[in-house]
Amino acid sequence: MADLLDFGMTALGDLLTPRLAARLREGGTPVRYPDRALIHARGDIKPGLSMVRSGSVRFGNPGSDGSYIVITVMGPGQCFGEFSLFADLPRTHDAVAIGETVVDQISRAAFDAILDEDPELSRIMLTAVTGRLHAAMEMLDDMRRLPLPVRAAKLIWQMSRSSPHPSACVRCTQTELAFALGVSRVSSGKALAVLQKLDLVEPGYGQIGIPDRERLEAWIGARAKLSALPA
Repeated sequence: MADLLDFGMTALGDLLTPRLAARLREGGTPVRYPDRALIHARGDIKPGLSMVRSGSVRFGNPGSDGSYIVITVMGPGQCFGEFSLFADLPRTHDAVAIGETVVDQISRAAFDAILDEDPELSRIMLTAVTGRLHAAMEMLDDMRRLPLPVRAAKLIWQMSRSSPHPSACVRCTQTELAFALGVSRVSSGKALAVLQKLDLVEPGYGQIGIPDRERLEAWIGARAKLSALPA
């Protein structure tokens, strides 16, 4: 599920200077979670910042109808807990470990001490949080505006952006794609079938192939109804 990690958003760890990264790790307590362990539940108020050291963390909520909607999956270097850290707001989603996962739990007191030492951390945190909000606004607009096959195509294309090749293959099962799109496995399968019939994707075991990324991008652009934002 690595290609779905935080849907391409920049990790906090990639923005930190080596010194600040070391200070945050020193100021945190590494906590090891086994596969499928609950890290925190929706509604919890747990002031502090959490940074994924290894493994992955899935964020989502079960519905009363038995559905389960995944919002994002975070990997090493990604952080969460800003709502409770900065605004004393409750956690909005269940956080569950995927595989054996280690999370550095940084208390509010420890975070504030580091921030007092180096105010540059506030700018870095603001950059990370703003980037996440920016991506969330784009996703919300897509959900309201675009039919499911176009949303699926856009997500698959976004996951392929790190590949330098005209053709690409992203590691993603159809179940994971359904989670990411917030729809049922049947609905995501129908969307993939539409794209496959147009020779835009090639679903496979645990992966989705893209024969021609430029053609996929052009197909999305012709149906997106909004101009693409600069990369």
